[in-house]
Amino acid sequence: MILIVILHALWAASVTSSKILLQYTQPIFLTGIRMFIAGGLLLAYQYFYAHDHFTFKRKHVGLYLKLIIIGIYLSYCLRFWALESITASKSMFLYNLAPFITSLYCYFFFNEKMTRKQWFGLLLGVVGLVPIFLTTTAAEKSFGEFLFISWPELATLFSVAAYSYSWIVMRTLIKDHSYSPMMVNGISMFAGGFLALITAFFVEGPFPVTDFWPFAGLLTFIILISNILCHNLYGHLLRHYSATFMSFAGFMGPPFAAFYGFILKNEVITWHFYASTIIVFFALYLFYKDERQQQNGLEIEMEQL
Repeated sequence: MILIVILHALWAASVTSSKILLQYTQPIFLTGIRMFIAGGLLLAYQYFYAHDHFTFKRKHVGLYLKLIIIGIYLSYCLRFWALESITASKSMFLYNLAPFITSLYCYFFFNEKMTRKQWFGLLLGVVGLVPIFLTTTAAEKSFGEFLFISWPELATLFSVAAYSYSWIVMRTLIKDHSYSPMMVNGISMFAGGFLALITAFFVEGPFPVTDFWPFAGLLTFIILISNILCHNLYGHLLRHYSATFMSFAGFMGPPFAAFYGFILKNEVITWHFYASTIIVFFALYLFYKDERQQQNGLEIEMEQL
């Protein structure tokens, strides 16, 4: 559990840093350059230092294409575009819809069953997002709204759906086909980043960077923390926790993001944030407690066999 807390503290730092980085570049280019470099580093490490796991089978091309297009290209382009207008803490709160979406994916693809307490915890977590939807920045309002949701919020929701699906695909490659998390991340990031760079060249220009050195410093930090450390740690933790619980544990991220935003960007923390935090942490407790009881019961049954 300690590793999960560390994971989301670091991930929140990378999201806040990404928002600052968008002051110096454009969202599609940021997706491309970040993923292309990170994926290249992961593949290089895998090839030179863990060559036994440097494997790829043609029959899994379809799964990798899903990760590349949906999990990297689509998810991150939408997320960074929206992050220009919304706060980092709100972005992470909206990503807390991932457990609900992931649970539906797991129901259809893995036949994973949910107890009543777990469903209650998930639904309570969704309810906890309502206060956050009541806050809208001036930048969000400038894009207009669809019903009561701003377009940046809606883009983030689509990003969440793509992100959640990608972790299901990644789980299949890691658990069912025995790929290493680093190999899966390396291929998907490198190819997804290359695809985003091509798009950025035609949409945003060949090198849309306004101030190189702050851009380079923040980009290096984000790649090391998020792409190298967090993505691979997440893949490692998927071996020990369900995909639904790992997504639900993302509720730990927004408090960290709000703290970083307050310190680094003077973002105001309103009562909406506190209300959502209290609700979602209680929901997380209910969900985690019930999952632990199931795991303990399974371990007792195995010992009796």
